[in-house]
Amino acid sequence: MKVLKRFGKGTVGIVVINVVIYLLINFIPGLAENLLLSTDLKVIIQKPWTLMTVFFSHEIHIHILLNMLIFLIFGSELEKITNKRTIFTVYSLAGLSGSFVIVPISNLIGNTTLIAGASASVFGIVAACAVLRPDQLILRSKARWWVISLILLNVVTIFIGSQTSDSSAAHLVGILVGLAIGYLLKKNDQSKNHVAKVPIQGINITSKSL
Repeated sequence: MKVLKRFGKGTVGIVVINVVIYLLINFIPGLAENLLLSTDLKVIIQKPWTLMTVFFSHEIHIHILLNMLIFLIFGSELEKITNKRTIFTVYSLAGLSGSFVIVPISNLIGNTTLIAGASASVFGIVAACAVLRPDQLILRSKARWWVISLILLNVVTIFIGSQTSDSSAAHLVGILVGLAIGYLLKKNDQSKNHVAKVPIQGINITSKSL
């Protein structure tokens, strides 16, 4: 299919999962309680899978629309230079890290509502893409400026002490995870390129990966 070829199987697959779960949550009563993340530790122990299903779940249409639009743009760019496994890895690790951070902070500020959204995962994808292709033009701006803007926005939100500071902290952690993975991928690629230069009878043979 043209869509899979253009945006990548991993990227499209994650978008489809998010859309399907969004529809199910909004049409099946009570499903949200089993997929969204609670701030109550007792509930999390009873439903540990919610630490992961939360970053595939959305309740509000504008939330999923913005998240999936950003993810589709940056995820497809990242998948072009890596692979679908990298997309799933960054998305999952950034989201899971966000889950572990948002729960204690939510309890600290007294936020008891169920948590939904893939923003930490999506921002992790943006960050990884920015590390690997910092000068890549995306929507008329370099990738590096997109991730810098996301960092500043979430830092400001935390320090002004709003009720969304728990979400912002989770977003920042997702970004940091994406930056870390992007750095490791870039370092690994540079190492492979350096080692792959093997002189054979006066000829340098260079192979590139990633």
